[in-house]
Amino acid sequence: MAEPAELAGARPRLYHALSSYYSMIARLALVEGGIAYESVVIDIHLKMVQQRPDYVRLNPNMTVPTLVLADRILDQSRDIAEYALGVSEAALDGDTKAWLDLHYGYPIEELTFGGLLARSPLARIMVPRRLESVRRRLLERAKQNPDLAKIYEERAEVFAGRIRAFDPAAVARLSEKRRAEAIGFMDRLEQTLGDGRGVLVPPAYGAADVVWTVFLARMEFVGMGAELQKRPALARYWRAMQARPSFGPADIWTKLHVFRLIGGVVGVR
Repeated sequence: MAEPAELAGARPRLYHALSSYYSMIARLALVEGGIAYESVVIDIHLKMVQQRPDYVRLNPNMTVPTLVLADRILDQSRDIAEYALGVSEAALDGDTKAWLDLHYGYPIEELTFGGLLARSPLARIMVPRRLESVRRRLLERAKQNPDLAKIYEERAEVFAGRIRAFDPAAVARLSEKRRAEAIGFMDRLEQTLGDGRGVLVPPAYGAADVVWTVFLARMEFVGMGAELQKRPALARYWRAMQARPSFGPADIWTKLHVFRLIGGVVGVR
């Protein structure tokens, strides 16, 4: 895995996962911004490349996406989106910042996995076991890599929190809570878009449109697409976002592509 210094003068390198929500935000922003990048798809499920020491040195959060630039590394999708669209956090207008804050304050994984666990008795058995296995592996990594021990231990605590959050006895309530919040967001989007505007913050497409486009795709992904169609202004906006030239090249998933996901894991796309 190349270090940042090795990339000086090269185009940006994006480490991402095919079906990852936040990776899709990064890809969409980069395509919209017209920024060519080297794509490095990593397996975050079986091989768990994001936990390997070389990746951890790029992104101590052990998450995707990670964008390696010649002079710095961006390991948050929000930062990548702002970079790609040529804006800075300090220079954001109030409306855009409010939409971004609203989006990033919502734990989308609790909707995705909470719904899965609420529907599937098998998942309620397997997912907590998998989370515990990952937590233990992180602690083993801490022992094997003393220089990164604190980072691995902190990440293990994150997984301990996920185990608590996805407790089988409480997961149905969690799923319903996140679903209700998502519907509330759609209501808010409908109200904002009701004046006929083509983008969330006129006059031009921006970072708010990037993140909420991916949010709407995730609504389709988790089986809540019918809620979009109940809201005419939101449905109109969603159709327009899907019709943008960036949507296809950014590889925005509105459903699970099982064979593509398997192909990504085994290195065949």
